[in-house]
Amino acid sequence: MDRQAFRDGSNNPDNPNKNLCGYAVARALGVDDATRYIHTIGDLQRAIRSMWSLRSVKTKMGVKAGKTTVGAIRKRIASKGEALAYLVHVEGHVLLLDRDGSTSVDTAPVQRDRRKVLRVQGVYMSDNDSKFIKMMKLKEEKLK
Repeated sequence: MDRQAFRDGSNNPDNPNKNLCGYAVARALGVDDATRYIHTIGDLQRAIRSMWSLRSVKTKMGVKAGKTTVGAIRKRIASKGEALAYLVHVEGHVLLLDRDGSTSVDTAPVQRDRRKVLRVQGVYMSDNDSKFIKMMKLKEEKLK
């Protein structure tokens, strides 16, 4: 992995170590400082897993990679959703949906969402007590 190439191609002039869409999702989940880089889906997943449990729900939501659209996923989440939020990976972009399928974070919103879903993962509470304590501290900071 060539980090310098990722930095050079970054769409975030303020912090080229973190692309805008991944950084926005990480910030919404309170894990934006968990890793140095957020360029790839793997970087974002590692950051999210520092505080949350992240599991694939592709089969549960009936997603066929590259064929199911974000619009279709929204409806399925609304009817079957159990996670706190959903990380949706489309070609070159990630977005965060809440538990009823509404958009929480999307730095490139579209009117009719026909983007093809590559992967969808549920964000759940972690079983790790230290992560729960981190989450509560984050919540307290946001309330200040």
